[in-house]
Amino acid sequence: MTQAQQSQAQWLIATDLDGTLLDHYTYSHSAADSTLRQLEAAGIPVILNSSKTRDEMLNLRQSLHNRHPFIVENGSAIFIPLGYFPHKPELADENSGYWVLEPGAPRRRILEFIRMDSEQHGAPYLNFAAATPADIVAATGLTYAQAEKANRRDYSEPLLWQGNESQKRAFIARANAAGFSTLQGGRFLHVLGQTDKGAATTLLKNIYQRYSERAYRLIASGDGPNDLDMLKAADIAVLVRSPAHPPPQLTGHPDLIVSRNTGPQGWAEAIQHILSRRAQIPK
Repeated sequence: MTQAQQSQAQWLIATDLDGTLLDHYTYSHSAADSTLRQLEAAGIPVILNSSKTRDEMLNLRQSLHNRHPFIVENGSAIFIPLGYFPHKPELADENSGYWVLEPGAPRRRILEFIRMDSEQHGAPYLNFAAATPADIVAATGLTYAQAEKANRRDYSEPLLWQGNESQKRAFIARANAAGFSTLQGGRFLHVLGQTDKGAATTLLKNIYQRYSERAYRLIASGDGPNDLDMLKAADIAVLVRSPAHPPPQLTGHPDLIVSRNTGPQGWAEAIQHILSRRAQIPK
């Protein structure tokens, strides 16, 4: 894309939350708040795209003063505020003030697979459906109220793996054979339908494009392996450094930025760099 095309493009930002827009340890987003306000004032939507549930995302959207569509449970469902676009997207259902698209699989099907698989092969993991709120608090550092919201899932099941890598590879192969996919997040192996963050982001970007004469360009940011599909789908990919693990490998991307700092500070640093080099927002 030429510099002239870049200046004429309408930008869209899709971002992971934990370890990216939220601090890995404290879940604070304060280091990114100024940049988020700048983006909102400039009319650049920030799409929250996370392994988190609908209930968790609703609270975070309020905290982040975000009014845009959001993607839950690693691409399993897209929630679009009613009236956000001129028309309801094709195949969307209406639910509690949102148009909802569901590329993923219902959680009940996933749990049935996990139950049957564990009977034959054991369960070298802690899965949320079988965990107590105290188990989830210990595994995540969330509060009890946050842990309860994290377990109100509709489309996926997180597993805190406690076995070895050979057992994990065998489990992933069985899940794939049963028609499910798996994604490794920062702490958990997620079992979900045949979708991912990249596919859901692309679907949402295409909806934006239907209502604009300007070409939409995508910036995507994340810190974990489950973000790679989203980063591959982006015109500009941002890998945000984590204090807990090295960046995942993303080879061959034509426009890749790796932040110097970690978490929301690294996110803001990378976004400001992109915006300044494209003169998108006057300082």
